[in-house]
Amino acid sequence: MEYKKYEFDTYNIYTVKTDKFKNCHMEISFYDNIDIKNLAKRNFLVDMLVHSSKNYSKRKDIVIKLEELYQSFLYAITSKVGNIVISSFIYDFINPEFVNDPEYLKNTLKFPFEIIENPNVTNNEFDDRSFKIIKKRILADIDSINERPTNYAFKRALEFMDKDSITSKSVLGTREEVEAITKEDLYKYYKTFFECSKCNIYIIGNLDMEKVVKIIGENFHNYCVKNHEIKVYLNNKIRKKPLNISENGNFTQSNLVVGYNIDNITEKEKHAPLSLLSEILCAGGLKSKIVNKLREENQICYSVTGILSKYDNMYYIAVSLDPDKKEKAVKLIKESFKEIEAGKIEESDFLSFKKQLYNSLNIVLDNESSIINNYTFNTIVGTPLLSDYKEEYEKVSIEDIRKIAKKFKLNFIYELKKGED
Repeated sequence: MEYKKYEFDTYNIYTVKTDKFKNCHMEISFYDNIDIKNLAKRNFLVDMLVHSSKNYSKRKDIVIKLEELYQSFLYAITSKVGNIVISSFIYDFINPEFVNDPEYLKNTLKFPFEIIENPNVTNNEFDDRSFKIIKKRILADIDSINERPTNYAFKRALEFMDKDSITSKSVLGTREEVEAITKEDLYKYYKTFFECSKCNIYIIGNLDMEKVVKIIGENFHNYCVKNHEIKVYLNNKIRKKPLNISENGNFTQSNLVVGYNIDNITEKEKHAPLSLLSEILCAGGLKSKIVNKLREENQICYSVTGILSKYDNMYYIAVSLDPDKKEKAVKLIKESFKEIEAGKIEESDFLSFKKQLYNSLNIVLDNESSIINNYTFNTIVGTPLLSDYKEEYEKVSIEDIRKIAKKFKLNFIYELKKGED
């Protein structure tokens, strides 16, 4: 794979030339430091922009156009990563070499920019029909969180940890925030979105990248220069005494969420070493410390998942279990950390964990979206490229893992209890 950067005054284009895939994948990513009061509005806006536009007034019209472009596919997603929010317009299309149309590449590449730059707006407000459809869908998504025990437990745990922290906020917003958004407010924010967000464009495929960059430059009219600092990593409060909270739920199982701060981690430790520690702790494999203790040795849970949220400097363990098993589960989780802090990791197991990560790398390298996701964080944060990760993993020792484990500080223990019925 050949990586290359093209610099423009107000955005950059990052290309990955490869003949590994028949399709091509492009992401137009707008990112900025999170503004909590506009987070829900940003998510709403991005959904609106791909639902309809000035020239394609209904979603059906956009779908028909995408079919004409040989089954291209366009959607958008807003995600929260530490202290930043990334809104990406994601576009998949077939490689031009399989299409007998000399104008195909030009017509295909200009389409997402036409959608983004020409919103479905009249008299400074978004189209009423599209607005109502998107609002209804977002409100349904918000409600669905409360219907899924693991998601609801996770949401409540973070609210108890710190309801004012960016970590506890959802890009969907609350029902109240979404209900308060108007068509006029959304169009005003549309202008702010372009004026304030930094922008990178990523594209992967077997393409003439010089030609691609030329077409994008002719069709993307982003004229606002942004030089403000982007701060990705977020620190949450560390407690001397962890919170211990239980709430009654309405589900068939109890759900436990245990949260740890990651304190004072170094730049060197943030990437491969931390990922390897996460694999050792609770990656799902039977040899992972927490999975082995809770499921294999003691059989006290139905499921257990480890979640590394490194840009928030947090690590979570989510467990589905019977209510009388909570204390035992927490004890075993703490024991797992103590064993790693003491360096109690068999060398053969350590090599096995590395091998699992090498296998995961091979899988990820077979996916265009994963390659671009990695490239995105490489350009914004400095995450190693996938091609460099194996070498980075090989450098990590058990002593490195032991040192990082000591930087995990227990923040909260949250239990959503099984319903009485």
